[in-house]
Amino acid sequence: MNCNTANQVSIISFLQSQGIDPLRLTNREAWYLSPIRKENTPSFKVDIQLNRWYDHGLGQGGKLVDLGIRILKIPVKDFLSLLSTSGINHVPIVQNTKSAPSQVRLIKVQGIQHPALISYLMSRKVNLQIANLYCSEIHYSINQKSFFGIGFKNDLGGLEIRNSFFKGCIGHKSISSILKSSSSFSLFEGFFDFLSAVQMNLVSESESVIVLNSVNQLESAINLLHRCSPNHINSFFDNDQAGRNCFLSLKNRFPFAADRSQLYSGYKDLNEMITKTQ
Repeated sequence: MNCNTANQVSIISFLQSQGIDPLRLTNREAWYLSPIRKENTPSFKVDIQLNRWYDHGLGQGGKLVDLGIRILKIPVKDFLSLLSTSGINHVPIVQNTKSAPSQVRLIKVQGIQHPALISYLMSRKVNLQIANLYCSEIHYSINQKSFFGIGFKNDLGGLEIRNSFFKGCIGHKSISSILKSSSSFSLFEGFFDFLSAVQMNLVSESESVIVLNSVNQLESAINLLHRCSPNHINSFFDNDQAGRNCFLSLKNRFPFAADRSQLYSGYKDLNEMITKTQ
């Protein structure tokens, strides 16, 4: 992959892969808190149609390669190498816009075996065997362009998709529940935290699990918990304000819910802890 090809990759998709979401979105522009400097008011703009970025605070802008090497702090050749194995080179599925919907087609579902995805799991310190118990290698197309990633199915049949450069969902967004006979539940924000917990033996085989897949899905999880009448709940939410707010809402409905985030104190989440300590 050369710079010309790399610059055709969606800047929004790349930012999503880094956990950076827009604070304001229209059918033409996405506005962010700058990913290359500290600020409190979003002044970093991505022109969706032109696929260009501009940081108004710096008075600088450019294409994806310019941005990627600044965020990741790596040479151009290393960025191009990462991008070429990421499985992403498309404009993302952007919700809440007036643009025409993307045509998504599922091509193939299989066990995880692509070297780029295995490498991605290794970078997240997740065992391949454990990942294959709950996830699949998903090959799909968007507007007749083919992509692949690690997929985790949700309760509405949608798929959370992850690879080195993409974090998103195809299909309907929802929680993912794994219900067992036990009345004990463990709750997670994302499926990599769940996989990490399985790897660390923090979840028993008889225990039920709910993965939110987004903090916006907390009410769906609470509704399911009310239907299941649990007698014990372990919360493994993130060590940030959103995670704390989720736990407080959960505990308000279920006073016996236990906050397990102290197990990874000093880290954003459970997966970050094993990534940085193992």
